[in-house]
Amino acid sequence: MGATLAEIKVKGWEALVKELGYAGATRFILLYEPGEGNYIEKRRELLKDITIDEIIREIENKRKS
Repeated sequence: MGATLAEIKVKGWEALVKELGYAGATRFILLYEPGEGNYIEKRRELLKDITIDEIIREIENKRKS
């Protein structure tokens, strides 16, 4: 049996983060998802495994390059 839609969504998100980083992956998703639902809940779910220190470090690295 194939992967569930939830599993595909998780794997897709992980692939985007791997290639684009959290900020780039989020920007990519926003290009294709209509502005509906609860943004705060979605953001919490998408960013649940990253700390503010990791976000700051990623921003600083992007600024340097």
